[in-house]
Amino acid sequence: MLSIRSIAYLLLVTCVGAVLSFGQSQGMKSNSNPEDQITQLERDWLAADAKGDVGSLRRLISDDFIGSSFDGGLLRKGDIIPDNDGPGGFAGATTGETNVRVFGDTGVLMGVINTAGGPQSRQIRVVLVCQKRSEGWRMIAAQMTRVP
Repeated sequence: MLSIRSIAYLLLVTCVGAVLSFGQSQGMKSNSNPEDQITQLERDWLAADAKGDVGSLRRLISDDFIGSSFDGGLLRKGDIIPDNDGPGGFAGATTGETNVRVFGDTGVLMGVINTAGGPQSRQIRVVLVCQKRSEGWRMIAAQMTRVP
C-alpha cells in the first residue's frame, strides 16, 4: 500500500514530466525555421479572417501595417480587419504555392491565395512583408493582385 507521501511524490513527478514535455513541444514550434513561421502566419491570417476572429487579426497584423488594394488604394490595418464578428473577405480561401525569403528580421512571402469555390472563385497573387518582433512575426505590408 502506498503512503500519502509516496502518492504525493508520484503526482509531483508526473506533473513535472508533463510540464517539461509541454515545454519541449512548444520549444520545437518556436525553433522551426523563419520561412515556415511566415508561411504559418499567412495560414493563421486566412483562418482568422474566415472566422471573423478580430482579436487574432489584430495580433497578426502590425499596427503600422500598410498595403495596396486591388484598385491601387492605400490600406491600413483597420481597413483589412472586419468591423463585425462575421467572416472577412477571404472566408474559405486557401493558400496555394508560396515562396518565402528571409533577410534578417524581415521576410517576404510571394504566393497564391485560392478564393472560395463557386462561380466567382479565382486566384490572387499576394506579396506579404513580415517582420520579426518581440512578440513574433507580424504582417507589416501587403500587395494583392487578382490573377486574370
